Amino acid sequence: MRIRILIKTNKIPILYRHRVVSLFKEALKKSDKDYKKFLYNGKITKPFSFNLVLPPNRKSIKANIQIDENFGIEDTVFEIEEGYLSLFISALDYRFLISLFNGLKRLHTFDFSSDKNMLVNGEKLVWEIKKVSPLNERPIKSNTIIFKTNSPIIIEDENDKPVLFSDEKFEYHLNEITDRILKSPHIKGKVLEQPLKFEPIKMNKQVIKHTLKAFREKTGKPVMYLTGNSGIFKLSGHPKDLEILYKIGIGNRTGQGFGMVEVLG
Repeated sequence: MRIRILIKTNKIPILYRHRVVSLFKEALKKSDKDYKKFLYNGKITKPFSFNLVLPPNRKSIKANIQIDENFGIEDTVFEIEEGYLSLFISALDYRFLISLFNGLKRLHTFDFSSDKNMLVNGEKLVWEIKKVSPLNERPIKSNTIIFKTNSPIIIEDENDKPVLFSDEKFEYHLNEITDRILKSPHIKGKVLEQPLKFEPIKMNKQVIKHTLKAFREKTGKPVMYLTGNSGIFKLSGHPKDLEILYKIGIGNRTGQGFGMVEVLG
């Protein structure tokens, strides 16, 4: 199941994923507090992924971004002439999307900035939730699917080092991470039916700036740099597993807006 959220705003900083997660928490708090606690009071694999799409004629500027009380940086901010963003969300768990859908309907607006956090040149940003629409999914019945990334896929090894699609151990780590995710009781409860085979078609390396409160407090740095994999690829495996990955995303950090894919063929 997928939904699209149409958001009205006039600008958005390059560091936005952690605020999308906060939007989810706010919406779930209004509709299903127990489920919000289940998802965010512990470290569990999130049964969803998301992707924020900016309009093509956005304008990039440099601005001061006050991340929190301790950290401020000068970095890219996108000015949006039309004033609309599209947030796409895909999930395996219907309870998540239905609760999110209902919570967003009640929320109407979301404070992207607070008095001290995520200010852009001292300005507070607000998101207006204009429309929430369900989207159709493509059925997966084949053992081989061509996917396109909507958001970069993050694959990290046992030392949290990034693994690129061109690395000879990429497929090994992809299978290991996927097995670990699928074993979660709320995802599938067991490992892959058969190993995944990954074949790049048109892939590129992509470096993404990201921030999280826990990272800032642990490292004393405002921003983390994640190395991801973007583009078109062929993935082979059991249709049941491919369908789950289509819904929850592929790789690490899917709940932070990474690894969302679309079916091309």
